[in-house]
Amino acid sequence: MSDKRDLPGVIVAFGSPDKVLLDRMTAITVAWTLRAARGECGWVCADCCQSFPAGMPDECCCGHQSCTDIIARDKRDAFAEQPDEGNHRPIGDDHDGVR
Repeated sequence: MSDKRDLPGVIVAFGSPDKVLLDRMTAITVAWTLRAARGECGWVCADCCQSFPAGMPDECCCGHQSCTDIIARDKRDAFAEQPDEGNHRPIGDDHDGVR
C-alpha cells in the first residue's frame, strides 16, 4: 500500500512541510479567505468552529471582539485592490491590534 494520500482539495504532508509547500498553503488560504470575505464561497471561523455557507459574516456570531476585528480586517483587504499574497497581514500583526 502506498503512503501517498490523494484527497481532492486537501494537502497532506508527512513531517514538517518545506518552505515551498508552506508558502503554497499560505497562498491558498489567503486567496480562500479573501474570496469568503467577498461572499464568493463558504467560510469557517477557526476560533468559533461555525460555518457560514454564504461567506464571511460582518461580525462574530458568538460575540467575540477578536473574531470581529479579524473579520473586519479581512473584509477591508478583500474589498481593497487585490493585495499580493505577501501584503496580507497575519493574525496578531501589531498594526491591527489583534492578538
